[in-house]
Amino acid sequence: MTERIAVVTGGLTGIGLESAKALQKSGHKIIIGSRRCRGKQFESVQKILGKNSFFFHLDVGDEKSVKEFTSQIKKNIGDPSILVNAAGIYREAQIKDDNTEHWHDQLDVNLTGPFLMTKELLPGMINKKFGRIVNIASTAGKVGAAGYAGYCASKAGLIGLSKVTALEGAPYNISCLSVSPTWVETPMMNNAAIRHSKKNDTTPDKAKEDLKKTNPQNRLVQPSEIAALIAFACGENCPALTNEDIQINAGALW
Repeated sequence: MTERIAVVTGGLTGIGLESAKALQKSGHKIIIGSRRCRGKQFESVQKILGKNSFFFHLDVGDEKSVKEFTSQIKKNIGDPSILVNAAGIYREAQIKDDNTEHWHDQLDVNLTGPFLMTKELLPGMINKKFGRIVNIASTAGKVGAAGYAGYCASKAGLIGLSKVTALEGAPYNISCLSVSPTWVETPMMNNAAIRHSKKNDTTPDKAKEDLKKTNPQNRLVQPSEIAALIAFACGENCPALTNEDIQINAGALW
């Protein structure tokens, strides 16, 4: 495996962190972009990844922040050949609600963020004639659910963006996939369980158990399962694996 520079957005927790660990194990140099590059959690991840890993502040929904982030990387480390867009947020709201902040926030982070990151890093991949891009979408991108307009729309858009990226990158040995999990046991899912418990007047553990039961396998997908697929997709053994949305769904549609 040729050592390459791999960028993982949202790489301090959940799917992003497990992806960074899997790519590092594959021999790549890891760059984490996150809004939380400080504090105990950040220091813990630094220790986990150790040498050959770098951390920079990044707000993927802010074009200025994306440009500053990618400029620092290119200047101080080099042009990345691997991009994993794992940063994401999740909000519940009805379309009829007065507040539209949830809509804009989710589209900014979940859809515009991956677009901006790809826009900045794709030219370098074209020059190298090699690139691997993986976007973390969701089964929610293909199955609507009441109360999740912003999330469903942003993930559906991300699946479409991935397909366009795959087509534009194809002549240059650049592949692009979207990976769409169902409920994954991450801090974001745990926060969702807390919100569900308050809404349904139950406990977070009971809410989490209810989410698990929506999967026919009666289990929650683990972040390491997503990371294993990402590490393979970012390798060199199957360059034709592109322009596809792969569901890791434990048998569920949602």
